[in-house]
Amino acid sequence: MSGYNGGLVQTKAQWTWTTPPSGTAAVVTGYPPDGAPTKTGLQPADLEAYIGMTIQKFGNPPIPVDPKTVIQWIRWAEDDIESETNIRLCQTWIASPPAKSQAQVQAVGLQVKNNFQQLGVDYDLADAPYDFFFERAQDEGWLYQRLRWRPVQQVEYADPTGIASQNLTGTKNVSFIYPLLNEFFRMPQSWIVEDQNRGLVRMVPSTSVQMLPLFAMQLAFMGFASSVPGGLWFQYIAGLTANDYNSEWGFMQQLVLARAGATAFRAMQTSINFGAIETQVQADGLARRVKYSEKGPFVAQITNLEAEAKRLMTRAKAKGGGIHLGML
Repeated sequence: MSGYNGGLVQTKAQWTWTTPPSGTAAVVTGYPPDGAPTKTGLQPADLEAYIGMTIQKFGNPPIPVDPKTVIQWIRWAEDDIESETNIRLCQTWIASPPAKSQAQVQAVGLQVKNNFQQLGVDYDLADAPYDFFFERAQDEGWLYQRLRWRPVQQVEYADPTGIASQNLTGTKNVSFIYPLLNEFFRMPQSWIVEDQNRGLVRMVPSTSVQMLPLFAMQLAFMGFASSVPGGLWFQYIAGLTANDYNSEWGFMQQLVLARAGATAFRAMQTSINFGAIETQVQADGLARRVKYSEKGPFVAQITNLEAEAKRLMTRAKAKGGGIHLGML
């Protein structure tokens, strides 16, 4: 390895994982900050309060839906929203990619529990590395790179034992790899400039730019190509925090509730005489008449929740993405 030589970066999973026996994979059991079963911290009671009714299967008597099922609906909504917006709903350590050997761990300057980065111990989510494009480092490019997940941030910005540079940013480590030589170059942490909400990272040298291996790489590119597939390796933390949900990102919980609420109403209406246009029951002089829309008894609620989710989804994408010019 060549380049920055400033302290090892300790990698640490942010989610709560099982401790697996040797040879088995870890399993997620909870999410930050307190090991809740959902990424947003939402519970079945929150969903019932949002839709204004008890979540139950209708019958005589009505049967409450198992809370574990309701939590699963919330989790499905969370995963869908993350996939559509690229916004992580809780703090997540992302390895792009994980260092899979002791040589890689040493080359990129990581401190791990074992000789490689282990899922559930050193990181929460594995992702692909980023392609290096030489044109992004030319002129006013400042080697910009937009990360796949955002917002890029960390809850704790101060190290209790003394301020460490990697605790001042969600981007923990950036390394170049030049595959032909299997050579790594670790970027100094002080060079990293972030736009947290949009996940945009730039490299602005605060020391001599002659440290960069670009002069060697440039010569190679002149003869072969102007890019290196998988040439940039990132270790970073992305995701919303408890404080975000109490401030500018609070609407994200509402988005999850709208998505999960629509699922709840669809499930509940299947336990009713679904699609009945008119039903009459008469006994001992008492009559009961039921008339539903052909789309189901809760079609109005589902339609309203889907419209609300669409509105909030547009807001989330704008806040986490916005309009960008250029190739990102």
